Amino acid sequence: MNISEFKPYVFNCDMQEVVSPPFDTISWNQEMELRNKKCNIVKLTMPEKNLGIKASLDIFHRWISEKKLEQINNDILIILKQEFYNNKELMQRFGIIALVDVCADNIKPHELTFPNQVIDRKEVMKTLNAQLEPIFMVVPDNSFDKLLKRTASELPTEFVFEEPLGVHNYVYFLDSREKIEKIKSSVRQDVGIVADGHHRLRAVQELYSETNDGFWKYVMSYITSIYDPGLMIGGVHRLVYGINFEPFIPRIKNFFDIVEDKNFYGDHRICIYSNSKFYYLTPKDYIIKEKFGNSKPLPTEIVNNILFQDVFSMNTAEYQKNIRFIYNYTDAINSVDNHECNFSILIPSWQKEEFLKFITENKLLPQKSTYFYPKIPSGIALYVKPL
Repeated sequence: MNISEFKPYVFNCDMQEVVSPPFDTISWNQEMELRNKKCNIVKLTMPEKNLGIKASLDIFHRWISEKKLEQINNDILIILKQEFYNNKELMQRFGIIALVDVCADNIKPHELTFPNQVIDRKEVMKTLNAQLEPIFMVVPDNSFDKLLKRTASELPTEFVFEEPLGVHNYVYFLDSREKIEKIKSSVRQDVGIVADGHHRLRAVQELYSETNDGFWKYVMSYITSIYDPGLMIGGVHRLVYGINFEPFIPRIKNFFDIVEDKNFYGDHRICIYSNSKFYYLTPKDYIIKEKFGNSKPLPTEIVNNILFQDVFSMNTAEYQKNIRFIYNYTDAINSVDNHECNFSILIPSWQKEEFLKFITENKLLPQKSTYFYPKIPSGIALYVKPL
């Protein structure tokens, strides 16, 4: 994978007031709270519908003229250390923010994309002439995190901020030519697997194809090792609207073995939550054989191809209308309890080796199959076309 240092734009504001979660993970309540802050990145990443993208462009130019956003003079790599607790254990993860060549053949997306979301990101990027938040990439290199940890230990911390979910972020700027080259060399032979940001990557690739502008030949990316203990891969849960689950139970039993329970165990099984009950679904062997042959299907493939298509008889339009995605299983359960949706489908977490196996087989997964976390906050750095 070919990576490059760059001269990012960074905020001259209280970072606690600037940063946000990635735009596509923000709830409506979060968005409203972030918009009330004077200098928050969502004012750029999520243009207000009633004002249009031109309003975001005006804000962007004003922040630059007021020096709330300033360009770093030197070419740098940004090292990001994240600290958080997982089951009461303190975890650390190290990664870098750099530019990645979008034309390289060793960049591997792992999910299909939605055309409308690609168009939306293209409009934002093209209008602002900027990449506002990094995509998230992983490399199958079990020494990369150790190299970054050693390098960061010799650098001063530029800024520190805490996210609402308790993740502490420590940001370092690396401008040493020698150390930058060492990091670039360490991933040169690696495959870069896209974890998050498939729509943004596709948008940048299309902009480069359409314009042949060298600025769009590179995508701003956060890169970490898939073997870093601080990298987690969860499932993306489904919220279902307009359909009641219980009337379909007799039909579901034709396709799945069902176990009803009062508790959520978070194991390898697909789980339906409805009316304060958990229903664990295991597809029948002959159904798997009929639908997938000798291949081992993913939970999302089982949900899409058997539950949605065969059981609920959903077409594409109904799927887009009735299904929403959520990333935390507690939120998925609460959405049902609060009567915000009819029921939720809880998708199991991934084992890293299982994920790598699918990627090395060049398989593209259904949309919203994986949830890599902790996420990379938006607002740490921007990649801006020369003015």
